[in-house]
Amino acid sequence: MISVLLVDDHPVVIEGLRKLLEAAGDINVIGTANDASQAIERAKSLRPNVILLDLRMPGATGIQATRRLREQEFAGAIILLTSYGDQAYVRQALEAGADGYLLKSTPSEELIDSIRSGAKGRRQLSPELLDGVLQDFGGLAREKTVRDADLTDDDRDILRLAGKGATNREIGLSMNRSEIAIKKRLQVIFAKLGAVDRANAVAEAIRRGLI
Repeated sequence: MISVLLVDDHPVVIEGLRKLLEAAGDINVIGTANDASQAIERAKSLRPNVILLDLRMPGATGIQATRRLREQEFAGAIILLTSYGDQAYVRQALEAGADGYLLKSTPSEELIDSIRSGAKGRRQLSPELLDGVLQDFGGLAREKTVRDADLTDDDRDILRLAGKGATNREIGLSMNRSEIAIKKRLQVIFAKLGAVDRANAVAEAIRRGLI
């Protein structure tokens, strides 16, 4: 079972999320909190696998709570679930140590899958945020690519296209390569980033400022 701590200042949101997640069968909501202070206290005592954290709450924000949790060496996944898709918030959340940033418009099944992935150490972003995040981290990526992961320029181009939803065939056509060549190169990229799939590789590259 995946243990989850829900943090939101709206009781109706907490209750809705609890019912949704526990209906999945492999997720157990072991606690709730309605502000950052409660979240930090309950994370320490309950040690959940995943914290699903609102961005805007009374007192400290979800980003500030994330930073404090990481300072206290909380080892579980922290996923922000919010209505705010502002790129500045996304960047700040990732820099604070968040493992995911999802919009509240995320379909139920995708939210559940994101929690499962987060519990396995994979990072998650809502697809509609990817373009903006890619642009936001673009300058930093050029400086850090070789030092951090030894990605080539072509590797980064592949990841950028993958982040925009392009298939292997579409990436190959864009780069004048075969679909098989792109598939093989993606396996190399996964190994460099410690990723398990395309979405995970894109999210990890963004978090590390590589694309």
